[in-house]
Amino acid sequence: MFLHQQAPTPQLIPTRFIWRYGGNQVFLCGSFTRWVDTVPMQTIEGSPGLYSCVVSLPPGYHQYKFIVDGEWRHDEAQACLPDPMGNVNNWIFVKSVDAQNVQLPLNLAPLSTSKVNFVRGEEHKRSAPEGDTEMETSSSAAESSMLIIGDEVSFTRQKVAEFLSSHTVYELVPDSGKVIVLDTQLRIQTAFHALYEQGIPAAPLWDSVRRQICGMISASDFIDAINKIRLSSAKAQIFEELEAHTIATWRARKASQSPLKKLVWLSPEENLKNAALICLESNFSLIPIIAMGGKDNENDKNDMRLLHLASLSAILSFLSRHFKSSMVAFPLLARPLDSLPIGTWQVSKDKNGDKMQRISKLHTIKPSTKLTDALNLLLEANVSSLPIVNDRGALIDIYARSDIIQLASDSAYSAISFEDATVSDALIFCHQSNNMKTKTARVYVCTRQDSLRTVLETLALPGVRRIIVIEPESKCVEGIVSLVDVVSFLISQ
Repeated sequence: MFLHQQAPTPQLIPTRFIWRYGGNQVFLCGSFTRWVDTVPMQTIEGSPGLYSCVVSLPPGYHQYKFIVDGEWRHDEAQACLPDPMGNVNNWIFVKSVDAQNVQLPLNLAPLSTSKVNFVRGEEHKRSAPEGDTEMETSSSAAESSMLIIGDEVSFTRQKVAEFLSSHTVYELVPDSGKVIVLDTQLRIQTAFHALYEQGIPAAPLWDSVRRQICGMISASDFIDAINKIRLSSAKAQIFEELEAHTIATWRARKASQSPLKKLVWLSPEENLKNAALICLESNFSLIPIIAMGGKDNENDKNDMRLLHLASLSAILSFLSRHFKSSMVAFPLLARPLDSLPIGTWQVSKDKNGDKMQRISKLHTIKPSTKLTDALNLLLEANVSSLPIVNDRGALIDIYARSDIIQLASDSAYSAISFEDATVSDALIFCHQSNNMKTKTARVYVCTRQDSLRTVLETLALPGVRRIIVIEPESKCVEGIVSLVDVVSFLISQ
């Protein structure tokens, strides 16, 4: 016998809002009404110009404004927060009702023994009805309403985790689309040329003998193949070697030297939080979504149906679409990058002369850097891209692992010598391909003062995997914020 445990009812805290600045008709509107519905406010007897209402809110952050005689207003005496559109909203953090965790501001005694959150008023010290939480005014907002960043991070992560855990990988599968699958009997050169022609960084591999998906092939494999052939063959034999091997024989050759990576795949029923964690732990940019078996045997590996490819980009886009209308309810997203432990940063100093907390080795290259050195650095540093800078450190372009695929074009095969080629030479093919295939930008930039929301929305765009942080005037590179950095920050425990 199994007992069904009913989910706990969401806790709601009665919270009093007060408007002190008069008007003939006053309404309250906020993130808790999805900025659509309004709550009428009533005048307080014996206090001309004062309006109030009580709304039951779940614990957490909420933003709100007042509509006074048809005009949107905010209370400058309360905690305020500008949103990315330039609007200014009031915000409040509603604490959960926990008698052991209630912290009362100084000089205030509770009016009753009930489990209530209390705050201190300044201009209007009218006691809140029993069970209510009264709004803070300027002095208490300055003292106690501004929470430390840890509270904001915890609240945002909780909401993100709840959302991702309640949705499945199957929801990432589009109504229509295509997935490129490469047979392991293809020549390596043909396989990489197919990636170039399709404009994709990776593709699943199909073993026609065993009749199953057996792995993935990516730009990193192209770099690895070129490096191995370059060290063991004459210059002129690199492309001949690529043409001589099939994917299957190349995989067998690699397996004789070290074990091949196991196939990482996702079930359509897997929740999105676990999917994101698997992407991060495996360090794979694309993971196949596979439905295994049929009705009679769900674990039959001989019946593998490839549905789509999951990625951190798709998960972040899915998350961004859901929270698009309510992002202003998360104060953390309005914080500048400079205040958050996200990304890889150059050694620098902030305005106060203190070293930044998040310091890491930020690798950069120059146009004159040899292509082979750049490829080796991509693998040794285990990074997905390298900013290209001039002698002053100003950003010129980037060279990413996926850019190596551009060298799989027919024109590149005959025009480039890997031993002598520079990054500048390789960029010629990148820009030619970018002009022919797509009009999207190659490099996305931001500043240290840009908000996390701006970065999140940019990374949610198709094909964007990283943003270069630059100093606005000099254009010097200060850091890199990647898709992996943002997702790791949002779902970390």
